[in-house]
Amino acid sequence: MQVNILTEGGKYFGYGHVARCSSIFQAFEHYNISPKFIVNGDESINSILSDIDVEFRDWLDDSSVIENADIVVVDSYYADLDFYDRISNNIPLVVYIDDNNRLEYPKGIVVNGTLDVSNMNYFKRENINYLTGNKFIPLRKDFWNIPKLKINESIENILITMGGNDLRNLTPKILELLNDNFQGVNKKVIIADSFDNVSEIESLKNDSVELIYSPDSSEVINTMSSVDLAISASGQTLYELACIGVPTIAIGIIDNQKNNIKNWINQGFIEYAGCWNDNNLLNNILDKINYLKNKSIRYDKRLLGIQAVDGKGSLNIVRNILKDFYNENSVFRPIQKEDCLKIFEIANDDEVRKSSFNSDKIPLEDHKNWFNNILKDDSVKFYVLEYENDLIGQLRLDFDEKYPVISISLHKKYRGLGLSKILLAKGLEVVDGKVVAYIKKENIRSISFFKSMGFKKEEEVIIKDCDALKFIKE
Repeated sequence: MQVNILTEGGKYFGYGHVARCSSIFQAFEHYNISPKFIVNGDESINSILSDIDVEFRDWLDDSSVIENADIVVVDSYYADLDFYDRISNNIPLVVYIDDNNRLEYPKGIVVNGTLDVSNMNYFKRENINYLTGNKFIPLRKDFWNIPKLKINESIENILITMGGNDLRNLTPKILELLNDNFQGVNKKVIIADSFDNVSEIESLKNDSVELIYSPDSSEVINTMSSVDLAISASGQTLYELACIGVPTIAIGIIDNQKNNIKNWINQGFIEYAGCWNDNNLLNNILDKINYLKNKSIRYDKRLLGIQAVDGKGSLNIVRNILKDFYNENSVFRPIQKEDCLKIFEIANDDEVRKSSFNSDKIPLEDHKNWFNNILKDDSVKFYVLEYENDLIGQLRLDFDEKYPVISISLHKKYRGLGLSKILLAKGLEVVDGKVVAYIKKENIRSISFFKSMGFKKEEEVIIKDCDALKFIKE
């Protein structure tokens, strides 16, 4: 499968799109897919893409960026509807990362991780899958599983982080403000590669100031986790601070952050100090710091942050992308003799054996004999879900009992994508009447899955000395 991610970023574009696209790139890698990452921008973005190979191209005018692609993800404020129509008509699936209902996108998937997306008034159409809300806020993989911030009695460490280029030259002004008013508080300042004001910031360094140059995501997390309070621009960084639970004073930097700021204010996580050019900005920052000295207020902010952002949005996005893609582009068919070894690989997987009533590993010769017999057995219907000669999973129906007994299993690399529901639904379509499933009593995940598909528990049984449950679906 070929996935291409197209975005813009750099000194003149900003870095938010690149940061969130890098998290989607990492989520595809989590599912063993290596996308192409194509950026209209400059090499200043390399500081936040240390582990990703980037192609720099003006992809808006280069049709070759979609050649041989199966999935294209686009995160852009500049691509127009003609561009989207062109790629949507030429590849199987297009994913549009959207912040403000910018266009009426063609068929594909629209992703909007805005906190209060209900105010966007999307006119939902049948040929689009909408992934909206805070479940789909994409963060880099280092944020997927991290400990949450401990709330201290007093404010001892404050972080200043003004994005990828400190567009409004706010860092030195804020640092000077803190130096003058909070001498006993440690200040940590993140300086990105594209800062033009490094010397000015460095001139304000003293024993209470720590300058952190071009940190990678793990260093960003360590820094955020070590402070009691952050003063931040209102872009992608707010989501990262919320994920860790860092109480934050936010500043508006550019006009397209207005909706984001409004949503964060309504959600309660940030204290908003104002826009970058407000006359009272610095006084507002001082007032907000004094307000957040209260430990219970900072604790409440922490809870609101981590409730809003769990860090796993990029995994949720890619899981849904792949589910939609395989649902549309896979083939459900009866087994063929050429499937023997592929079925063997699925059947002998550790997780599949653990779920089976006979958990012993299967010798290859035994499997071949069994498989050849199944091909000739009229009492068994055996199907596979296939994508490009790769078996996603298998489904078997045994008709020896009063009602057919169904069993399914997926190849390990396709688990976690929701494809079991697709496979089971396709299998149920070939059966008239009731269907039975036997599940080990200890297999909580499978029990929950079959219940979600409409199966109801009928009785407890013993199968091959294993406690089991019998489920039936009409």
